[in-house]
Amino acid sequence: MARAQKDKPIKLDDADWKILGLLQTDGRATYARLAEAAGISTASAHDRVRKLETRGVIMGYQALVNPRAVGAEVTAYVAVSERGGATYMDARDRLISLQGVEECHSVAGDESFLLKVRAQSTVALERLVWNIRSIARIERTRTMIVLSTAAERRPVDPFPDPEPPPTAVQPGEEHPDLAP
Repeated sequence: MARAQKDKPIKLDDADWKILGLLQTDGRATYARLAEAAGISTASAHDRVRKLETRGVIMGYQALVNPRAVGAEVTAYVAVSERGGATYMDARDRLISLQGVEECHSVAGDESFLLKVRAQSTVALERLVWNIRSIARIERTRTMIVLSTAAERRPVDPFPDPEPPPTAVQPGEEHPDLAP
C-alpha cells in the first residue's frame, strides 16, 4: 500500500472519518456496512476505501492478538537514554530487533527512546531490560510496569489544532467582536 506524504496531511471529510472509525474497530466490515455508517452508496464506500489505501491513509489490515491469550502477561514502558555520541540509527535498529519490543518512539526530553514491551513474566521483563542495557551506548533505562490498561489501540482521531487567533485590530479600527 502507498505511504502518505509526511509533509501534507490528507484532507478527509466526514464520510472518510466514519469509514476509518469503523474499519479501525472492525477491519472486516463490509462495504455495505461502511456505506450505511457513512451515509453513502456501497460503490462510493468501496471507492473511498481504495483511495484511502492508495493515498497511504489505510496502511494495512491485521489481526489484533490478545496478549494474555499468548502468554504476554506483563506490559511495560521502558525509557531509554543514550550516551553522547551514540549513533541514533544503530541504537534504534538494535532496539526494534529485540523480541518483546512492540513499539519504539524517539522522544524529546531526558530520554532518547520510549519502548512499549511485553514479556511473559517479570523475570522475562528483567532479562529484556538487561538486553536493552547491553546495547552499546545505552546509558540507562527507566521501566514502568503497567498495572492495568483502560484503553489500548484506540482509533486514530487526532485532537484538532485550535482556531487561529483573531487578526490584530489596526489603530483607528473597531474590533469586530466589540462593534455595536
